[in-house]
Amino acid sequence: MKFWESPIIKSLGWKEEPKGIAKVMSICMLITIVCAIFLPTTLSETIIFKTIIWGSIILFFGLLAYELLKRFFSN
Repeated sequence: MKFWESPIIKSLGWKEEPKGIAKVMSICMLITIVCAIFLPTTLSETIIFKTIIWGSIILFFGLLAYELLKRFFSN
């Protein structure tokens, strides 16, 4: 079974597999949710996990800004 066809992902609202930038953004969002919520505090406060979480957040908002600017200037 593919990752995007699992019942957990379907319950989050994804009806089909995202493509391109949306796929990267959804993976960044999942990494942030998993690291911030499901990992113990002592583990999530290490330098490695802080770097992963902040890197995912920065990448997510960077891609979001890119996509919004691309849509704004294409019209």
